[in-house]
Amino acid sequence: MRKMVIFEGTIAAALILAVLVLFLAPLTPRMLLYPLVRQAAQAKINYETRQMEAYETPHFIIKYSPVDAATVPMVAQAAEAAYAPVTGTLGYAPAGKTLVVIYRDRSELNKNFGWSGSQSAMGVYWGGVIEVLSPNAWFRAGPDEYKRTGPMVHEYTHLVFDHVSRGNYPRWFTEGLAQYLEYRVNGYEWRTADNSLGGRLYTQAELDDRFDDLPSQALAYRESLAAVRYIAAVHGDAKLRQVIAALAAGRTMRQAVAGPLGMDYGQYEQEWMNWAKTNMQ
Repeated sequence: MRKMVIFEGTIAAALILAVLVLFLAPLTPRMLLYPLVRQAAQAKINYETRQMEAYETPHFIIKYSPVDAATVPMVAQAAEAAYAPVTGTLGYAPAGKTLVVIYRDRSELNKNFGWSGSQSAMGVYWGGVIEVLSPNAWFRAGPDEYKRTGPMVHEYTHLVFDHVSRGNYPRWFTEGLAQYLEYRVNGYEWRTADNSLGGRLYTQAELDDRFDDLPSQALAYRESLAAVRYIAAVHGDAKLRQVIAALAAGRTMRQAVAGPLGMDYGQYEQEWMNWAKTNMQ
């Protein structure tokens, strides 16, 4: 009987410990499982594209259709040019080679993601894979301009940050970070007539809760860039890396801002908006 009591007590203690680990550990169960889900998605895409041609560089495997063979060196150069600045800034290099898939035209890319014909992305990151629209479908300049305005720095930033954070981030932050790296590396900013920061801006709550559903995506994206650039410009790159590290440790976005920047979320919203109206017009 005494042995049974000790055994039952051990089981109870183990269950309590398991509950404490699940609820108190910085990494949530979702974050612990996320890399496995990403690996499964990557394996699925790799299998689905098994009939495509493949071209390898030191850090990438590029899959393509024969019709796009002439564009592969340009895509490869842009990918390799993105590697060092992105991994250096984020302090992380994914293991193995990153898969890049080139789609012949917009309809093929949209079909792969179940998008409507109105979508016009030049590149997409999803499931550990970068998928890009063939330069033949939209680009007419040379390799240097493709490196500057093409999607590789942006999408590779998404990929590396996704690995670092294990998926623990709001959509606006990963889009702002990807644009910030584009700005730092290539001096590129997405500017349109509709995304001036001088007028009425979406609130931080709107960016948090429905970033992809906001009526003006151009404005939502520019605000996300402003919110990230503000951290680096005013508080320094070291503080931006601390925000990223906090997300990687399982903190919420509110917590990730509060610790490194020493301000609550409401103050952060006011500060980056005021800074953007002065410095990003």
